[in-house]
Amino acid sequence: MTLPDITVPSVVLVVDDEPRNRRLLVETLRPAGYELREAVGGAAAIEDARFARPDLVLLDVMMPEMDGFETCRRFRADPMLREVPIILVTALDDRESRLTGIEAGADDFLSKPVDLTELRARVRTICRLNRARALHEERARLDELTPQIGRAHA
Repeated sequence: MTLPDITVPSVVLVVDDEPRNRRLLVETLRPAGYELREAVGGAAAIEDARFARPDLVLLDVMMPEMDGFETCRRFRADPMLREVPIILVTALDDRESRLTGIEAGADDFLSKPVDLTELRARVRTICRLNRARALHEERARLDELTPQIGRAHA
């Protein structure tokens, strides 16, 4: 008997104030079967992430009101969101900007214009690693509960 495939697609939140940029990323990732969500800015991204619990955030750096660095800092300061992997997508390619991104808590960078093959590969890898980490955490919790359940039924 073969069990049905019950895997849930990874949720990727695409954050960019430019509709054309969001559309490019979404349309590139759609064929891979991700659940794709979009946010226009940092505040909307944080709000949506609290609701959707994304497996990965693709975050533009240059946005009005709240830039990607500040958005990243706020993700890392939020107990519900601090573990969500973040890839900064940026036209800034200088050392200072990359250091600022690392200090803000970014996990990776993609330079604009985005190489779409590289985008797919990085998203696939980070989502796979994030799922493995979550599975490991669930197994650790189960291992902690197993002795307690045994004692309760003894």
